[in-house]
Amino acid sequence: MATPLQDSHFPWLGRVSRTFALSLRALPRDLRKPVELAYLAARAADTVADREWIPAAARGPRLAEIRTALSGGRLAEAAWTGLAAGAPRGDPTAAAEAALVAAVGQVLESIRRLPAPDRREVEVVVTTLVATMEDELQRFPGGGPLAALPDAAALTAYTEGIAGCVGAFWTRLAVSRLPQLKPAARWLEHAGRRYGRGLQLVNVLRDLRRDLARGKCFLPAPELTAAGLAPADLLDPGMLPRVRGLLARWEARARSGLMAGLLYAARLPVHPSGLRLATALPARLGFLTLDRLADAPARLDARTSIRISRADVWTALAWTLVCCLTPRGPLRLATRLPRGRE
Repeated sequence: MATPLQDSHFPWLGRVSRTFALSLRALPRDLRKPVELAYLAARAADTVADREWIPAAARGPRLAEIRTALSGGRLAEAAWTGLAAGAPRGDPTAAAEAALVAAVGQVLESIRRLPAPDRREVEVVVTTLVATMEDELQRFPGGGPLAALPDAAALTAYTEGIAGCVGAFWTRLAVSRLPQLKPAARWLEHAGRRYGRGLQLVNVLRDLRRDLARGKCFLPAPELTAAGLAPADLLDPGMLPRVRGLLARWEARARSGLMAGLLYAARLPVHPSGLRLATALPARLGFLTLDRLADAPARLDARTSIRISRADVWTALAWTLVCCLTPRGPLRLATRLPRGRE
């Protein structure tokens, strides 16, 4: 049996998710462990589902294994160690992901040792996330023509299954520790789901070109058809003017979701400030990413990379911390800073 992880700050956490590691450090101590373990289990599953160095034939069986292990089944740890051995050499992120894949048994054993209420919450959210990844594998099996999602409802369902459910998970954990939040629990869970969906929409829009190159188009097919486009047309950077209106509508929906997250943060108590900071920081980074996308005239070009620099992350962290110290301060994070201050 795998040995549970004792250290809540696992050595490769910051290497597989720079911004999540920052948010995690801001959380009150008693919230960190279940959130961290849920993230690590989901990140291991995402690595299996999404990395090219994982054999396609292994993806579905290993994802199913995580789900069954969460409900008491056994994990074939040798198979996971074998997957980790396929990571490309010389890539620090891949090395960290491989270490996480090899340690997934330890992560799941640590989840089993959580207090029962937290364990149930982690099991529910990770099961939902993994099931959504399995659906994605079935929808985009690879090897065929580039396909889009069937409709807008499918995109909303995808963002709910990947991130909206995390907003609800986050809320239930926070309410269980802060009784003063219980009267607003229903509103917070609804806003948390909207926030999660908005964050995932940012990822969809940011990674559109990369996903297209990997045979995935998360935009709704009817909206592309209405613009006179097929999914494969988006591989041509010159098609940006024809798809700009479609992208703008989803960017507006993403901004609405991020704004729900800032309203959520404003409903949290000012103290302890760490919970507010951890909640609001992804929204700030999301708005910054959307601003960069709007400024990118060649966002469909494979050579264009929309990434937030380390310096910008630290600036966003400092600005978020300042804004979280006053009751309505988080709402200021939706505004675009003057150039030179971002």
